[in-house]
Amino acid sequence: MSILLTGGSGKTAPRVAALLAADKKPFLLGSRQEPSAGSNGHPTVKFDMSDESTWTKLFESTQIKAVYMMEPRISEPWVPMNKFIDLAKKQGVNRFVLCAGTSATIGKDGMGRVWEHLIESGVDYCVLRPSWFMENLIEPGLAFTIGKLNKIFTAAQGGKIPFISAADIAEVAYHALTDEKSYNCDLRVLGPENLTYDQIAETLSKVLGRKIEHVKLDEAGRIDILVQAGLSEYFARFLTRLEVLASQDFEKGTSDAVERVTGHPPQSFAKFAEENKAVWSSN
Repeated sequence: MSILLTGGSGKTAPRVAALLAADKKPFLLGSRQEPSAGSNGHPTVKFDMSDESTWTKLFESTQIKAVYMMEPRISEPWVPMNKFIDLAKKQGVNRFVLCAGTSATIGKDGMGRVWEHLIESGVDYCVLRPSWFMENLIEPGLAFTIGKLNKIFTAAQGGKIPFISAADIAEVAYHALTDEKSYNCDLRVLGPENLTYDQIAETLSKVLGRKIEHVKLDEAGRIDILVQAGLSEYFARFLTRLEVLASQDFEKGTSDAVERVTGHPPQSFAKFAEENKAVWSSN
């Protein structure tokens, strides 16, 4: 019996895969890319939440006992996700772990619809609600502006965010998938500190030995700079809206979920910055 990890090319699923591999637990990474694109040689299958033929092929060849679900970037993602849950349940899947976000609310459009469906379906489940990933700062866009321009551009102003590492999210997901007793609840997966981008810039300045500046933009200016960077206007508005909400302390919060589930506290941003300083030094 295997565990299916959707979002095989994302930040968390490959990390969950590494933990399962280390524990010699069978799993499959599901990816819209070809199977040869598997992360670090992990077993990978073709899986596309918007293509039902990839669902049926998967169950024809493999017995799945649990599924890790990531939100696909498609319109109304809860529609195919809920349909997949129904199919998987009929095929014997008895546990689902959904990685949602801070804004997920039961029954609300988005992952809240999937969360509601899991409860109504009577399956074992866990909904992870992490805050913003530390790894966003080493993605190409921010790696470039920090590495080359010594700047971080946001519309988050002085909003506080409990940045969390993808490694900690993956470890919580691993336990939610494999622990004998299902959690059947949601978990706020948050970092140890509520940090502003000014504080992020201060930490990076210390680690890199040069001044990193947080440039505060208004909503229109932030959308414009993201569009200039190559994002679609829709996605630029979406990301900017998240930053505007963060400026109002929407993300701010505390949680002991990481330590309670994994037995250790979540990684600090200072440690993350030290471990990844080569990314910003080489750009």
